[in-house]
Amino acid sequence: MKTLIQFCLIAVVLYGCAGGLNPKDTAAVEAAFSKYEESDGKAIFKEKCAKCHGYRLPETRTAEKWPGIIDRMARKAKLTEDQKSAVLAFVTKHAKAS
Repeated sequence: MKTLIQFCLIAVVLYGCAGGLNPKDTAAVEAAFSKYEESDGKAIFKEKCAKCHGYRLPETRTAEKWPGIIDRMARKAKLTEDQKSAVLAFVTKHAKAS
C-alpha cells in the first residue's frame, strides 16, 4: 500500500511538471503563440512564464482556473499588479470553455 501511495505521488508530480511547450524550441513557441493577437499580456506571459517551466497555453485551463494560477505565479515571477492584470486578461480571453 505504501508503494502504491508513493507511486501515485510521483505520478502527480511528474504530471504537474510535464506538458507545455519547451521554451528552447523557439519555432514551436512562435507557432503556438502566432494565433493570439499581440498584447501586453501575451508578451509578459511569453517572457515570464517559461523561466521556471514550459509554457502552458491559455487553452490548457478554463477561465475559472486561471485566476488562482496567476495569483500564485505572479508573486514568483515578480509581476506588478498591472502586469498580472494584463496576463490574466490574456489567459482568460483564450482559456478553454468550461
